[in-house]
Amino acid sequence: MRTALRRIAAATTAAALVLGLAACVPEPSPGEARRDPVPSFADVRTTQVDRDGDHWRTGGVTVDVPVGAVTANVANVTVGPRIGVADSGIATEVFGAPVRIASPAAFADPVTLAWDVSALPPEAAAAAALVRWDDDRRVWVPEPGIPAVDGGTLTAQVTGGGIVTWATAALAGAAVAAPQPVAPKCGDATLPDWVSTTADPDRDRPASAIAACFETHESDVLTVRTRGREGVTRALQLDGQAAFDWVTREDGGDRFWRIAAGLVDDERTALLAPGAGIDVGLSAAGAPYRAVARVDARTATVDLLAAFARHVSFGEIPDPSVADLLSTLYACGAAAPGPVEDASAVAAIGADLTACAADLTPAGAPGSADAAAVQGARATAAAARIAAAGAFDSLATASTEALVAAGAAALGGASWTVLGDREIPELGSWHPTCTDAEADAAALFGELAAQPQFTSGARDVATDPRWRAAAVRAVAPLGACAPDERARFAAQLPDEWADPDAARVVVDAIAGLGLSLLSCDDLFALAAPLAKGFHALRGVTASAPGRVACGWAAEKGKAATDKGVTSRVQVWISRETADADEVLRRRTEAEKSELGGVRDSEALDAVGGYVAGTYVPAGLELESWIPGYRIVVTTASDDDPTQWRLPEGIATVEHIAEALTTG
Repeated sequence: MRTALRRIAAATTAAALVLGLAACVPEPSPGEARRDPVPSFADVRTTQVDRDGDHWRTGGVTVDVPVGAVTANVANVTVGPRIGVADSGIATEVFGAPVRIASPAAFADPVTLAWDVSALPPEAAAAAALVRWDDDRRVWVPEPGIPAVDGGTLTAQVTGGGIVTWATAALAGAAVAAPQPVAPKCGDATLPDWVSTTADPDRDRPASAIAACFETHESDVLTVRTRGREGVTRALQLDGQAAFDWVTREDGGDRFWRIAAGLVDDERTALLAPGAGIDVGLSAAGAPYRAVARVDARTATVDLLAAFARHVSFGEIPDPSVADLLSTLYACGAAAPGPVEDASAVAAIGADLTACAADLTPAGAPGSADAAAVQGARATAAAARIAAAGAFDSLATASTEALVAAGAAALGGASWTVLGDREIPELGSWHPTCTDAEADAAALFGELAAQPQFTSGARDVATDPRWRAAAVRAVAPLGACAPDERARFAAQLPDEWADPDAARVVVDAIAGLGLSLLSCDDLFALAAPLAKGFHALRGVTASAPGRVACGWAAEKGKAATDKGVTSRVQVWISRETADADEVLRRRTEAEKSELGGVRDSEALDAVGGYVAGTYVPAGLELESWIPGYRIVVTTASDDDPTQWRLPEGIATVEHIAEALTTG
């Protein structure tokens, strides 16, 4: 049977004893983990149970002592008030109501304790551990095994005396407010002598992913201050084999980010936390430099781990168990490097982290471990169980939109470039890969920006006529690339460069390559339907840059102004700003004309163009527009029936249009 005794004096004495023992444990120093909460049994009932056993509920705890379990005269069972939330600094946790069992002998059968945990989030309840109070170390030590949780009730069995309860992670929202962009601050604008040109995105791209500025650290070392401007993590990485002289962070950051930096940083890579800043040193020996703040599997893993660390309430006190857990999970998530291109890539990282957590068996702290080691092992064990239950899958879903958007953002808004004072490269001397747009963009910029007229630091090169002229010469090597390769590169270039306006001037020069690659000999072959058997006609010249003019005559050695030319064919091609809409507008107007009108041509329709024209007394006049180009073909003859050669004239236009649009 059970005897309920009001034992206020005894409880007070017991509480004083516990406090006396606790006082013998030295208090932690600043920066050390705080002590666990001490169980209290002041002013509560103690229940005595004999061999007959008993079953009762009090303070949200159900106690079931089987018949015959008590082998001594009586066992004393006391349920204290719920402990609740406690923050050790290593992690914030939740503790249940402590149960004190005092018996001079072990129980013959286990005593079952059941706590009401319906107020806990289900994932926190499922991750709870049974913990036992250690008076000597003043810490709650996890017991072996995992309690059963069903229907909002956590059940555990004990076979001996002591003080037990449950503990689990205090779950918090994983979301965090987006950081407010803070511009970096640099001092003296005078840079080391070896620096010829710098390019950063923030002044030319107001919505850039990073901001950067440059200053002199020492007489020969350049400091680049980089600040993140968005809510995702990036890895600032130097191209090629260049390395940072040194890396410092504007502040220590919280504990998680110090761990993460240790996982990602190397001699050419520095982790850039959301809204945070890093400063790097560069010397002349490594120039030129280009650093890109990338979003990839590494940084996405860090973002998911950051959200997870917030979710399970890891704190600021350093702990080896927490660091080991995060390091192990990072290795799993970042094992398959690559870009974050779509939702499936983020989901795959989340799945890898979940699978990794499911395979973990967190090591408990040894019996001789100090209290902080026990606290760390306890917190990481609960966190690992929460991760294995699918926390990363949910976090990946919540993070997908931001990560995919950041991964697709223009690299020009996430990079900076430093060019050294070196031999000035000849325009058009670089060698494109034709397949690596990022590498080709860097090489082309390096050649153009190194020209003396552009190293003054002026920010308006896009409006400088010299930039346009230099671009025409610099893009010439792209003529070796296939037309579709040039088109892809041109489409990507404004996103690759920090200054999109300067890049668009270069894109226009690339578009003109189709024309610049055509010589009069090439055009003669294309005009064969009209000019076959003819000879070059001298004195046919283009009136301005971006235009080509060629002519051919039936007689050999003639000039355009000579008399006695019986038949001639002339072609003029010019680069135009007309896009597809402008070409369509012109076509609509041409269709209304009473003089010839638009002629049928499937080939020109296919490239968004048209040809209009008609017979004239001495021959043909044809005008064609396709996006970016105007083509004019005229023929004149004193003795050739050119009025019968309109199909040949249209065929000539089609051949030229094909050459311009396909290379």
